[in-house]
Amino acid sequence: MKEVQIRPAAVDDIGGLVESSTALFAEDGATRDRLRNQGWPGMYAAQWCADHVADPAALVLVAVAAHDIVGHLIGTFSEASAMWIAPRAELVATLVSSSWRGQGVGSRLVEDFVAWARERGASRLQVEAYIANDGALRFYRRHGFVPLSTQLVMDL
Repeated sequence: MKEVQIRPAAVDDIGGLVESSTALFAEDGATRDRLRNQGWPGMYAAQWCADHVADPAALVLVAVAAHDIVGHLIGTFSEASAMWIAPRAELVATLVSSSWRGQGVGSRLVEDFVAWARERGASRLQVEAYIANDGALRFYRRHGFVPLSTQLVMDL
């Protein structure tokens, strides 16, 4: 296996991060939810990624092999509030390129996210996945995530 480095994203990584985020959108959200705007990545992904890279309450990791981004993870941290009695961290987005799956890259990204959230005092980690995405559900369950609620929808 080639060497993959997991590191925090920098401004210079935004182009590759946008490509990885766009691939995630095309593979997951755009194919599983008919209300997703197919053109969103082209219009907003660059700013969305840049905003997260600049946000001190966000973790943006890239998986890099031979100078190419082969995966990413974006997570956010929220302090306790009037509604939430303890801090939480959300794994907002993660993708590993299909040619790199099954080699531990995704696990390394999630492990770094868990460590980051623990360092900040998070009491809960959460991630949202489509019920039809069996692979994602298995992956997150292997890393300790369990279902807490179910979102029911009625498309009209």
